[in-house]
Amino acid sequence: MVLLHLVAWQRPAAYVLPTTRFIPDQRTVVSRAATRPRDMLLLVLRVLMFLAAATAFARPVLTPSSGSVATIVLLDRSRVVGAAADAVARARTALGAGDKSVLVVFDTSASIIASTALDSIARAPLSNSVGSLSAGLALARRSASELAERVDSVRLVIVSPLVRAELDSASAQLRAKWPGAVGLQRVVAARDSSAKAQVRVVRRALSVEDSSAARSGTTVVHWDSTSTSATSAQGLSAGDEVVVAQFGRTAVSNGGRVVASWADGTTAASETQIGTGCIRNVGVAIPVAGDLALHAPYQRIVRRLTMPCGESTGNVALDSASVRRLVGTGTSAASASALRNSDAPPTPIVKWMLALALLLGVAELFVRAQMKPQVAA
Repeated sequence: MVLLHLVAWQRPAAYVLPTTRFIPDQRTVVSRAATRPRDMLLLVLRVLMFLAAATAFARPVLTPSSGSVATIVLLDRSRVVGAAADAVARARTALGAGDKSVLVVFDTSASIIASTALDSIARAPLSNSVGSLSAGLALARRSASELAERVDSVRLVIVSPLVRAELDSASAQLRAKWPGAVGLQRVVAARDSSAKAQVRVVRRALSVEDSSAARSGTTVVHWDSTSTSATSAQGLSAGDEVVVAQFGRTAVSNGGRVVASWADGTTAASETQIGTGCIRNVGVAIPVAGDLALHAPYQRIVRRLTMPCGESTGNVALDSASVRRLVGTGTSAASASALRNSDAPPTPIVKWMLALALLLGVAELFVRAQMKPQVAA
């Protein structure tokens, strides 16, 4: 803009000549280079107008004071929490006394609660449903986008027993949207109502005593895990768990409820209700050598195959590998620049800059209309 003002457009001087009748009747201008800008008022108005418009399109964000950190606490209030008072106490400690903290309470859904209402939350009963960590993470991410406009980093702390039933297929994707590590305050999980049921694992042929125990409420697991030496790579699934390894197969009757299946659809384990208990037949043979027992997916399948009849995996604690993936690595607080939402509405300064650019444009038109063209000598 300044360089354009160095080119001075001027009308040439007028002379009275008898041959002027042959000159076309139109405005004529000539240009020449100037050593310094002319029309300084116009130059200032135009420069300011372009600067204001460029600032508005850049969508500036007011930088918060250095060192300000906000905290978002996800408090589990579902039925899987075994120590509700301890969970509330840990949430209170994580929130601290700052006014930039957000408390997100979740069970099957999530909502933001004032941190001053923790006493009321402590007296309220827990939900009868299993919690959804995905709902809590989604609301925490939206809250962090709003906090990022006022602070320079946000900390996320989860207060929960972290059982497997609280995670679903969306949990990993929602966790990946949080650009930082997650603090974890793990509390005791509630025990299932069937947790007192006895489980008996039988490696031999079933006896009358085993049948009698099942009728009395015992879960009898008939599992001769080394009954065959012929193994091959096969897929085994139980509930949501799937593992592929070297397995052997033993015959399992098709009667009863299917607990585990092979990849080809045949039954790998089934259970039959007897009295108040059940007998579960497992046809999975494990090779004697190898490190299969150290793998977390296989350990979870074993827990499912040896749990009491009718007990769900709802209160089965999340394994250490899954916890490490959830917590993540890196700094404990996510940077505000990484949390800001690109689709968020513009800050007020954008509107003011656009209004200023429009005002300067009108002023430039008015000043230019008032100016008379300069005539070269």
